[in-house]
Amino acid sequence: MKELSNLFGLNREAVLFDSKLYIVKAMMAIATGYVIGTGLPLTRLDMISVLLGVMYNLEPINILGIKGGISQLIASTLGAVCTAILIVFFGINAFVIAVSMALTLYVSLKINWRMVSPVAIFTCIYMTQYVQKDALGNPSIWLTYRLRIAALGLGVLIAIFYNFIFSFLYYRRIAYKRLQFTKDQLLSGLEYTQKKLKGKYDNENREYITLFPSIFNDLDLVYSNITIMINEASYFLNLLHPERLKSIQKILKYFRDINHLSYDINFVACRGYKDSEFDNKGIEVLEQCIKILKKADFTAKEHNVEIDYKRNTDDQNGSRINSNINSISYYVELVLEEGKRL
Repeated sequence: MKELSNLFGLNREAVLFDSKLYIVKAMMAIATGYVIGTGLPLTRLDMISVLLGVMYNLEPINILGIKGGISQLIASTLGAVCTAILIVFFGINAFVIAVSMALTLYVSLKINWRMVSPVAIFTCIYMTQYVQKDALGNPSIWLTYRLRIAALGLGVLIAIFYNFIFSFLYYRRIAYKRLQFTKDQLLSGLEYTQKKLKGKYDNENREYITLFPSIFNDLDLVYSNITIMINEASYFLNLLHPERLKSIQKILKYFRDINHLSYDINFVACRGYKDSEFDNKGIEVLEQCIKILKKADFTAKEHNVEIDYKRNTDDQNGSRINSNINSISYYVELVLEEGKRL
């Protein structure tokens, strides 16, 4: 039975990100988009843009969905303008398609050099391959652009509506689930560090270089989500509690410090610094920290965990590794103390 559950069930990370609710929301939103889109004389001509607009903007946090929708509308306008200018003067041919794409990429990179909007690229292609005609049968750039924006805009509005409706289900536990997710990611780094110090990984194994930055990325993602939720708290007084969200922010900061210390321990260990200044006392303290964090379940109503160990305060002759481990144990205490306020 457990094997079947593992085979067909979602993994723990997906569950903590409310993936089941997301699937249900997507089903309802896409069905609504199809019914409304096909019922309107204009948008029924471009159901692809309607349905993509719905799916691209389904977010667990309302503000993210709104910002995403606005950015897509702006990107679509960008792609349309870059293409329309060339079509007006040169018509539609291989040269115009190539140059309009190059112009779209150039303007996108000019605005944000880190990424090119896929929506702008799609609209650029759309304007040359899905051209609408006026009553006289002549190709019309304006009618093509109007159809694209109307269809995409409808999809965005439907997504925003369902984001808002489902937020009443998401928002009650979303912050705690995201916090639990970051704790699990943090533990993966601590457990790796524990094995490293026990000699289960050789010094040439440098997996930590990719492991810990990915944990930082997860921590930063959740921290930014919590920050947005604090801004939304005034609109969802019964669902979001600003003081608790601020406590979660503090815990995430402590998690980040712990992850930084773990990274530094691995950096030192890989340089062969595990000498006479370091002994098993540090490993024992680290193991206790891991056990305590594993006991803490932020998704449960009762997640208080009592500390049943003492830090190694003598710092073992100034050993950098032991010093970092003691700092980790200190931050674990702060995490548990702040967790009592949740």
